[in-house]
Amino acid sequence: VWVVGTTRSGTSWVFDLVASHPDVSMGYETKIPVEGIVVYERRKYRLGDPLAMAGLLEDLRLSVDDPTNEGNNEAAFLQPDLPRRIHEAHEAAPGWATVCAELFTAVEGTSHWGNKMLRVELTPLLREHWPDSRFLVLTRDPRGVLASQAKKFDHSLDYSAMYWLTHANWVLERIRDDPAYRVVDLVDMARDPRPHLEWLFTEAGLSTDPIDELVQRFPGDPDRLDSWREKLDPNRQRRMEEYCFSQMRALGYEPELASHQRELGRARRLWAQVRTYGSRVAAAPDKVRQKQVFKRLQAALGGG
Repeated sequence: VWVVGTTRSGTSWVFDLVASHPDVSMGYETKIPVEGIVVYERRKYRLGDPLAMAGLLEDLRLSVDDPTNEGNNEAAFLQPDLPRRIHEAHEAAPGWATVCAELFTAVEGTSHWGNKMLRVELTPLLREHWPDSRFLVLTRDPRGVLASQAKKFDHSLDYSAMYWLTHANWVLERIRDDPAYRVVDLVDMARDPRPHLEWLFTEAGLSTDPIDELVQRFPGDPDRLDSWREKLDPNRQRRMEEYCFSQMRALGYEPELASHQRELGRARRLWAQVRTYGSRVAAAPDKVRQKQVFKRLQAALGGG
């Protein structure tokens, strides 16, 4: 099961709801399911015994930079019998899907696993490896995303618009009618998460019995999600609405100050990426691979 959305669109709250199901082990933005594929491909023909599997696990632990999920993953990697268990499962069903699933469920011994993630464009790759995946995809009013990202991360308006548009275009053009995905507005989710959790758990073959308890433990707060109206400068609101005009309306968010679409040009997209990632890379050049900087720049120049 996967919880997907842009930064500051409620994914952490929904993560708490889903991860607290007793039969689910959830990663918190872990890169292992995606970046681990490359590591596995290097070693997949040399996994004939538990010792070789231990080598793969050590390679995964050291080469996939995963700071947001470090504690849980470290606990899994350090289990002494893990290589043997994954080796036996891999012998029965060879493939990266088996290795990853066994690794995620190792700590708590759960039947299901998943991840909270911020890049909807990676979901087709995940479906290739786990065809039975189900994705709960959150959308949020772009003005709320802008206000929250600016406060939390000091992201520029251009970056927030580009990021939101990438997510919105994927929702509108590629996944909206796909039965493996459920697209839900964050405010609607906050008002009543029950039907959306029921869909996710039922589709994944999980019990729906814990839902009421989960909602009581992690209640939504829909009123707070409109606070951008008091915080967002009108000029910034208008620009965000212009950049996102068509996609906003298609997703049910009505522009209030803008009257037309405004193109977010290639130069602005490129500068938004440089401004966001440049200082981090300058301080730590090894982050170029971790942040997939070149892929992001290529996407910005190509409009992706």
